[in-house]
Amino acid sequence: MEDARRARTSPLRRAWHLEVDRDDEYGTGAHAAERAALPTSLRRALDSARERIPLPRRPREPLRAAMLEVGEASLDEPLPFPVLSDYARYWRDGVRTAYENQVRRLGTLTGNAVLAALATGETRWVDRAADGLMLQCELSTWCWVAHEQSHDQHGWVVPDPDSPVLDLGAAQTLHVIAWADLALAEELDERVPGLRQRLRREARRRVFDPYLARRDWHWLHGEAHNWTGWIHQHLIAGALFLLDEEPLRDQRDRILALSLAQLDRYLASFPADGGIDEGFSYFWNGASRLLEALDLLITASGGALDRDAIDDIDVIAQLLRFPQSMELGDGWFVNVADGPARPGPVQPWDVLHRWGHHLGAADVLQQARAHRGADPVPPIRPDLGLGRVLTALADRDWVDADGAGIRPPLPGSTWLPDVQLLVARERAGETAGLTLAIKGGHNDEAHNHLDVGSYLVAADGSPVLIDLGQPTYTALTFTGRRYEIWTMTSSWHNLPEIRGTEQGVGAEFRVGGPLEGSALPAAPGSGDGEGARHAQGRRRGRDHGPIALELELAAAYPPEAGVLSFRRRAALDRTGTDGAAVRIEDSWHLRPSQTPHTGAEVVSNHIIAGAITEHRAGRLTVRALSGAPVVISWDPALGAGLLEQRPIEDPLLAASWGEAVHRLRLPGPDAGNLVLTVQISREQPTLDS
Repeated sequence: MEDARRARTSPLRRAWHLEVDRDDEYGTGAHAAERAALPTSLRRALDSARERIPLPRRPREPLRAAMLEVGEASLDEPLPFPVLSDYARYWRDGVRTAYENQVRRLGTLTGNAVLAALATGETRWVDRAADGLMLQCELSTWCWVAHEQSHDQHGWVVPDPDSPVLDLGAAQTLHVIAWADLALAEELDERVPGLRQRLRREARRRVFDPYLARRDWHWLHGEAHNWTGWIHQHLIAGALFLLDEEPLRDQRDRILALSLAQLDRYLASFPADGGIDEGFSYFWNGASRLLEALDLLITASGGALDRDAIDDIDVIAQLLRFPQSMELGDGWFVNVADGPARPGPVQPWDVLHRWGHHLGAADVLQQARAHRGADPVPPIRPDLGLGRVLTALADRDWVDADGAGIRPPLPGSTWLPDVQLLVARERAGETAGLTLAIKGGHNDEAHNHLDVGSYLVAADGSPVLIDLGQPTYTALTFTGRRYEIWTMTSSWHNLPEIRGTEQGVGAEFRVGGPLEGSALPAAPGSGDGEGARHAQGRRRGRDHGPIALELELAAAYPPEAGVLSFRRRAALDRTGTDGAAVRIEDSWHLRPSQTPHTGAEVVSNHIIAGAITEHRAGRLTVRALSGAPVVISWDPALGAGLLEQRPIEDPLLAASWGEAVHRLRLPGPDAGNLVLTVQISREQPTLDS
């Protein structure tokens, strides 16, 4: 029984035959650092780690030219040095990006110079890389301003260099200097003797020593989330590349042993369906970083940690398929929680290519190659991180891959029962037509928005009934005032306000009762009639016939809303007589109110992107961002509703939605129903004679 439990909670170490501390499974106890160790054979294998990591050093054309171009494109940009007044803005006016973006840019420009130096060997690039590395050593803190502790402890708006905080920012800076040290060791020693020793000193003082000395870092405890994979990915690279000298290898091994324990915790936390409740963008900053850390360990160990040994961890294959389940087309993805609907065009798709190739997963390879494209050199995006770029460009299979004519797999439908997310498209493999996504879940998910039961509809690939996604982070974002941010409220999702009340905050506010499905995708090996709440793992469906999900939303609202029942049925009918249609059917019944309420008892909100071309009772027509003409219709007896325009001032939101979005508000009584139908109009315009 104990062995079975450990197999579930420590899948990596179990597969690799590494010892698990029965009294401190994930290395969070006060004496964990003293007890942590690696097997002797693995220790010896890792002693040669630096020599095993491939690098794109002095590559042939056209890769050489592409790497040099990255450096030259930013050569005239001065290396930033963040100042105190920008740092203090976090406490003065809630702005964290003024400081943090400069630190990120410093790391990116340093990485650009490293790429150019690797490509050419020219000293001008070595000097620029060294300048960037030294500036990072001179920063008072590597911690993001939002995570500093000196303000709470002392009331300061300056960091405390004697109490370094280990967070994502510190891990990101560690990552830059570790990969730069690996890439340019000889050049730095020749050109700037002593710099590499300074890098190691700062890494120990700011990251390695605090990690081992303190086991109370919040990201080591409780629910595992993206910080777990993100920080430990960089800790592993830092330990391998910067603690490589003999006197430091004991510290290296303890950090690696503890990092493996935490990667185990993170991997065990994923649901069987491979769903990411933080959404598509956080796949790349969570699950992908876990897979990248495993890649690095496998390569660095020279096979002592065997990739084949972890093939049987089923959730890895499911995680690899999450991005394809969320893809809408033309750069658009289903977004929930904090994440843009149209993220940057370049992601580390080489990770999926590498793992898909090893696992023989043709669909995973297909999506990776579709995003690789047909250019002779894969896209280089330095702001993804120096280590990611170097890893991708040193992967010959990825560099030589050809995505010409390959389209993403775009499954006909996917049901993720653990995270309660359904995505269904009109035709599998095509962006044309309608796509429906609807989520259940609860309001204490990672990076949560108040969005239980919300849905989106895409037309020809782009969302038209939308989830707004992530605005720029501020001082409010990760505090008790998070839900004062308008994009995170339920009234700015496709959800009802009930007696002026929004959804509640916390895990108790969730989908209530069993989920009911109509032709939900069947789990592998099961019959189509199996109930949705009994599903295990990811379900893939056919691309014909109707598909629907019904949710009870009453429990997502606080008692003062007086909701006895609020049933929502979201359906994609692929074969309707008037063409494919999405139908959102709501029916509700409220408890008699004990207090007067002004306005409608229920207001149904519908958030819309695109240009409004017609609005009247029972009908709204929209020119979607894809150009598709979309008709949204309801019972004309309910009137035209209220159509509001909301200007978009936040740059992250504007990158997806443009200058404005609209909200359609349809009022209702204390008991009633509403059917909203969404179709693409395929009528040809009438030509004047």
